[in-house]
Amino acid sequence: MFLRCHVMSCALFLLTLGGIANAQPVPTKVWTDGASAKALDPQTPVALNTFSTLASELSPSVVSITTKRASPGASHPLYNLFRGPNSAPGEHLGSGLGTGFIIHTEGYALTNHHVIEGAQDIQVSLQNGSRYEAEVVGSWKPLDVALVKFTPKEKLVAAALGDSDNLAIGEWVVAIGNALGLNHTVTAGIVSAKGRREVQPGREPMMANFIQTDASINPGNSGGPLISTRGEVVGINTAINAAGQGIGFAVPINMVKTILPQLASGGVKRAYLGVRVGPVDRALAQSMGLTPKSGAMIVEVLPGLPAAKAGMKAGDIVTEFDGQPIKHWEDLPWLASTGTTSKSTRLEVLRRGKAQEIRATLTHYPQAQRVSGAAQPSANGRFDKSVEALGLRLGQLSREQRRTLRLKRGQGVVVDAVEPRANAYRAGIRQGDVILQLNYEDVGSSPKALAKKLSRLAPGETLSLLIRREGRQIFMSFPR
Repeated sequence: MFLRCHVMSCALFLLTLGGIANAQPVPTKVWTDGASAKALDPQTPVALNTFSTLASELSPSVVSITTKRASPGASHPLYNLFRGPNSAPGEHLGSGLGTGFIIHTEGYALTNHHVIEGAQDIQVSLQNGSRYEAEVVGSWKPLDVALVKFTPKEKLVAAALGDSDNLAIGEWVVAIGNALGLNHTVTAGIVSAKGRREVQPGREPMMANFIQTDASINPGNSGGPLISTRGEVVGINTAINAAGQGIGFAVPINMVKTILPQLASGGVKRAYLGVRVGPVDRALAQSMGLTPKSGAMIVEVLPGLPAAKAGMKAGDIVTEFDGQPIKHWEDLPWLASTGTTSKSTRLEVLRRGKAQEIRATLTHYPQAQRVSGAAQPSANGRFDKSVEALGLRLGQLSREQRRTLRLKRGQGVVVDAVEPRANAYRAGIRQGDVILQLNYEDVGSSPKALAKKLSRLAPGETLSLLIRREGRQIFMSFPR
C-alpha cells in the first residue's frame, strides 16, 4: 500500500480539483537549471560535512505549506460534534500540511497536486518564520504536481532544477521537508531504483516514473525536494510505502520540467493520440527483434481521433515517438500526453514485422467515447476439442449480430465461452468477443476453420488476436 506523504487533520474533509487562481504576468521561465549549492564530484568520498553544506544552502528555499479545505460534513447534523473549539459557527474547514520549494525569486514554488487539492486557503511559511498567502497558478493531477505563487517582502532563495536522467542507482540524495509537521527536517539516503512505474499512490493512475529512495520520507514531506550531491533538485517527494521502512518515492524533475511552462501559464492541456496501449508479449517481441520491455502495443484505436485518422491499426507496435525511442510501453502515454497539437508528430511503428512511419496531429484530451452493445453468445456454438485446450468455445455469428456489429458477411467468429483459468481469459478475452484476425490474418466466419488453425499452434506459441467488442476493435497477444 502506497501513501501520499502529507499531513491532514479533520474529522471530515472534501477533496476537489485544485483550480487556477492567478492571472498575474509570469516570468518567461519560472525556474533555473543547474545547481543551487556547490557541486561535489560523484567519485569523491562523502565527507562528514557534505549533507550539512547542502542543508544550509538549500533549506531556505524549502517552504511549509498549510491548507484549509471545506468539509462535506458541513451540512450534516452531527458535524458540530467534530468541529474544533475555536471554529466560528458555519466554519467547517479541515487542515493539511505539506512541503514545497521555491524555484523563482518572485515567489513561485513547486509542490504536489494532492497537497493543495481542494484548498480554500493556502499559506506558505519560510524557514525564517515569514508567512504569506499563496494561490495556485496551475496544477496537474496525472503527475501530482502543482505550482503556487506568493508575493514576498524579502529576498528569496530559489532552488535550481537538475537533470534526473543523470541520477545513478546508489547515488546519495538528500530530502528536506516538514516530516510529521517538524519543519525543515533533513534526511539522507541513496537512490534505490529508478523508473518505478508500478507505484500508484492514489486511486487514479499516475504517469510518474518514480525515483525510489531510502532517504527517510514521512507524512508532511509531500512536495518537498529530493536533492543530489551536485546541489540540484532531482525530484519532488510524493509517496511512501506504508508497509515498509525507508522506501519513499519522488517524481523525477525532468518530467516536471516538461509541463512547467504550461503550469506557469495556468494549467496543462493534455494532448491525445486516441489509442489504448499495452506491453508487447515477450514471444512476439522476440519475433519482431525488439529488446525486452521496449515498444508499445496498440491494443485499440479509437474512432475519429488522431491515430485513426493517421491510419494506425490495432496490433501496431510503436517503437519511436517524435524521435524518442519507446524503451517501455508506458513511455508512449506520457510522450503523447505532453506532445504538441500544433504540428504533426512522427511515429515509427512495426506492422506485421515491417517498419513504417506514420504522422499524426494530436488533439486535446476528448470526452469518453461511446460504444455500442456487445455480441451475445450464439445459439449454435460448438466445443471443438482443440479449442477446448485453449479454453475457448466458438460459435457462428447470426445475421442480426453482424448487423449490430456492422460486420460484413464472412467476417468474424464469436466467442461463446472462455475458461476462467485459461491464458485467453487472463489475456482479456471475454464471452461475446468476435475474433476477426489470428496472427494478422483474417479468420473468416467458420468456427470449425478457426479451431483448425488454432490446433496447429504449438504450445507456448504466441496468439495475436484482433477482436471486435462493443463496437470497438481490440488487439490481444498471449501464449497458447
